[in-house]
Amino acid sequence: MKDTEGFIQAYREFRDAVDLRGNDVLPDINTVSWCMLMGIPDVPADDDPSPEGCAAAIDQRVAILKAVFVEANRSRNDAFLDEGLSRYDRAGDAAKRLLQEGP
Repeated sequence: MKDTEGFIQAYREFRDAVDLRGNDVLPDINTVSWCMLMGIPDVPADDDPSPEGCAAAIDQRVAILKAVFVEANRSRNDAFLDEGLSRYDRAGDAAKRLLQEGP
């Protein structure tokens, strides 16, 4: 990742905007996929106009969302955390597939 400081800033901004008390709800893959495609959260790769920039932005969003999910749910058991992390990975894959299918 080229813009480490930008990524850390994006993580902190998103984390500060999220209620970290946890809510015992696993992420919905479709909702998360669409949020990623809409540019939530903002990430440094959003400024990359190259074809690889969109995929990099999805990867950065997945990393941030997963980190915040774990932080918000740190008191939950490993099975819950693993399922949540897996859902973020699947949402990222779905978002990338939709980008490839688009114009």
